[in-house]
Amino acid sequence: MAKQTPTTARQALIARLSSYWKLEAGNIVLLPVIMVFLAEGEVGIASLLAALPMMALLAIGAVYWRAKLHQIERGTSPDETIRRIAALDLPMAIASVVAAVAAIAAWAAPGFAAGTADRWVATSAGVLAVLEYINYYHRQLQHFDHVADFKRLISGGGFRKSQLRQDIDRLNAG
Repeated sequence: MAKQTPTTARQALIARLSSYWKLEAGNIVLLPVIMVFLAEGEVGIASLLAALPMMALLAIGAVYWRAKLHQIERGTSPDETIRRIAALDLPMAIASVVAAVAAIAAWAAPGFAAGTADRWVATSAGVLAVLEYINYYHRQLQHFDHVADFKRLISGGGFRKSQLRQDIDRLNAG
């Protein structure tokens, strides 16, 4: 395999980030549509309370990765976007807890869920909300889309601090 030059490495990063933000943005709509479809429309308040934080976190991811892409493509600073996203850390932590509680309540509280499908949608959305929160604000959980990250994980490198957390820490230190 040929060694990457700084120019080809930059182009590869631009290509990867171009797809990241679009994928996150698309999933804001795609995931709930798939969930509702699989549930044959049998969704209620439990699913809604779990899906909204999941969708908000996907939106945060889309905005963040687009800001990082613009930094590389155009030289624009992502710092103001990162500050705004950082201000959402506690609200999104609370929203993730709400999503998890909604998923638990769907199974534990009689009448809270519209049925079994609603329970599964709430559970799926709740789990995804919590995982997305961790993935963005704390530890990088996603390793399947970038070979270097995957190799680092399987070689015992563990879960590293997320890119957003690194950027937030950089801004807080400066």
